Amino acid sequence: MRQILDDGGDLTHWVYKKYPNVFKKIRGIVEESVTGVHRLYQLSKAGKLCVPAMNVNDSVTKQKFDNLYCCRESILDGLKRTTDVMFGGKQVVVCGYGEVGKGCCAALKALGAVVSVTEIDPICALQACMDGFRVVKLNEVIRQVDVIITCTGNKNVVTRDQLDRMKNGSIVCNMGHSNTEIDVASLRTPELTWERVRSQVDHVIWPDGKRVILLAEGRLLNLSCSTVPTFVLSITATTQALALIELYNAPEGRYKQDVYLLPKKMDEYVASLHLTTFDAHLTELSDEQAKYLGLNKNGPFKPNYYRY
Repeated sequence: MRQILDDGGDLTHWVYKKYPNVFKKIRGIVEESVTGVHRLYQLSKAGKLCVPAMNVNDSVTKQKFDNLYCCRESILDGLKRTTDVMFGGKQVVVCGYGEVGKGCCAALKALGAVVSVTEIDPICALQACMDGFRVVKLNEVIRQVDVIITCTGNKNVVTRDQLDRMKNGSIVCNMGHSNTEIDVASLRTPELTWERVRSQVDHVIWPDGKRVILLAEGRLLNLSCSTVPTFVLSITATTQALALIELYNAPEGRYKQDVYLLPKKMDEYVASLHLTTFDAHLTELSDEQAKYLGLNKNGPFKPNYYRY
């Protein structure tokens, strides 16, 4: 094994724990998810990351296209395929207003759903407010909610106590990470009945007859119940491939035992490769304009601290 290409950090964690000698000899890790990157930074902070790692998740081409634009479409695809529900007027709570949450909120708002957001981060919460969404605590609205969508990357975002208080026919699904966001394990108890109504759709039935519709058993809805556009796959795969090549070909000493962002020039290159799909034509800087801005005419065009 020379390199690790990971999504969620599970493979990295498994090799690190089970085959530490192999882990020490790999040339690098490329990780494309929020949760996986978080785990890499934890290893680095603890001084246990003994190889260089590339954080592809925070590259612009990954963040915007895979997390925001793709989820904006796949959330509707997954919900429609599994439930056939009409979302106009439905009370929807999206837990988390990162890039995935932003995409989900935009899509459901466009269908006429009444969308609220839960957030722990005041900046993301303020963004949600400015985008026209009410920011709430889930416990405050749990009895009125028709749909809950988790997009946080955390665990136990929706608990058994909250599921007990949801109304009949509510839909619960996850767009965040793995199957940890919804406390599904707490639903596998003798007093609750599970009824599989179609592929990836379970009715969890309470003793009083109340049903909560659980999609994909709490796993990722966009991976379990919908398709991912090939255009987005092309962008993310290109980004990952360039990161792998960069780590493999880098001269010794360029990358230490730490987590690195994808070089800006590569991010721009991935975007430029996909502009032809839209017959888009970039404006070119004149020598005078490039000098005025202090840029190379061929990029990179933005500093690393620029927020798109």
